[in-house]
Amino acid sequence: MAERDLDRYLEGIGIDVDGEDADAHLPDDAAAADLEPAVAPPRPSVDRDDLDADPDDRRAQGEDEIDFEAALAGLGVGGVVPHDLHPHERAETFLVQLLLYLDPTYVVEVDVDDDGIHVDVHGGEPGRLIGRGGRTLAALEFLTNAVVNKVEDEEPVRVSVDVGGYKKRRDERLRQVAQRAAARARKSGMPVELEPMSAAERRIVHVELADDPTVESESAGEGRDRRVVIYPSEAV
Repeated sequence: MAERDLDRYLEGIGIDVDGEDADAHLPDDAAAADLEPAVAPPRPSVDRDDLDADPDDRRAQGEDEIDFEAALAGLGVGGVVPHDLHPHERAETFLVQLLLYLDPTYVVEVDVDDDGIHVDVHGGEPGRLIGRGGRTLAALEFLTNAVVNKVEDEEPVRVSVDVGGYKKRRDERLRQVAQRAAARARKSGMPVELEPMSAAERRIVHVELADDPTVESESAGEGRDRRVVIYPSEAV
């Protein structure tokens, strides 16, 4: 979906996305974990293939990813989800309607805890919803958060959307990548730069290494090139 098409859809259901920050609905601790240093890109780097090893993700590379523009047009723009529903009900209603249009074999399960709303999608073809590198899933999660948080006088809530356990497997791979990179930094005494990641991926790495006194992690770069750099700790 083109950016302006997405904007028109969100505006059609009462959401103003002008000036929207991608991390606007993240808890403060998530934003704080993503540091802002200006560092020169060091080497060696860790290959992005380490992060894209999920079978569903690989299958998506050879398939047509979901065309959200066509899917949303099929639903109709405007008034898709009533404002008077509870946030978790808005999430479920939006996703059930959307996924029924795409493939009725998808099943939506919603859970709520202190961290926010957690949605698991099962059935259907997971790779189509995940997309290459998780990009389609990221778009689906963005849309769901926008719909759920469209009521201005409500406290924002974070909605996490997973498909077939993809995020859980991705997060475990990220933790493994973080530990291998930390070991390389300790052994070489040099910074190790990871490949570009999303804010959510960078946060996993930062959290994984936060309690390791032998290394420090920082984010560097701008936009799509933003990545984590792991340094051996000066205190070691």
